[in-house]
Amino acid sequence: MAHFSDCGAHCSDPYCRQKDLLPMKCDGCAKVFCSAHFKYEEHNCPKGLASRDKRVIVCPLCSQAVPLPAGEDENAVWEAHAASGHCRPPQAAPAAKPRCPVPGCKEKLTMLNTFDCKRCRKTVCMKHRFEDTHQCQEAARGCREESRGGPAGLVQQAWGQAQQLVK
Repeated sequence: MAHFSDCGAHCSDPYCRQKDLLPMKCDGCAKVFCSAHFKYEEHNCPKGLASRDKRVIVCPLCSQAVPLPAGEDENAVWEAHAASGHCRPPQAAPAAKPRCPVPGCKEKLTMLNTFDCKRCRKTVCMKHRFEDTHQCQEAARGCREESRGGPAGLVQQAWGQAQQLVK
C-alpha cells in the first residue's frame, strides 16, 4: 500500500490546518494554503491584490503612463510627475502632407502615389497623372499650336505635300 504521509502540506490558515495533497502557494505572502483558502480574500492576505495591482495614470500633457502606487492620490502623483522634469509636452505636429493640386481632389501625396508631370512640372496623384486630367498647361499649349498650325501642323503640311508629289 502507498503511504502518502510525506506528500502535500498543511494549510497555513490557523483554523484549518488541513493537509492538502495539492497545496497552493500564495504569490503575495508566500504561504501555503488549501483549495478553500488560497484566494486573497479567504486568508486575508496583506500583500495579495496590492502586490499585483499595477495602475497608472496617463499624463494629459505628455501622454506618458505614470505608475500610481496603491493608496496614493492621483493628483499628487500627477503633480510630482509634472514637477520632476520628466513631463515634456510633445513637439508641434509635423507639417501636413501635400495634397493633389487638381481642383476637387483631396488625395494626399505620398511616396507611392506621387507623379511628377514632365511637361508642366506639377506633382499630382496617380489618378491625375495623365495630361488631360490635371489641366497640364504644356499639353494645352501643344494642342493650341497644333490647331494653329504650329510644329505639329508643319509636319502634317509637309506630309500632305509629299503625298501630292508622289501622285
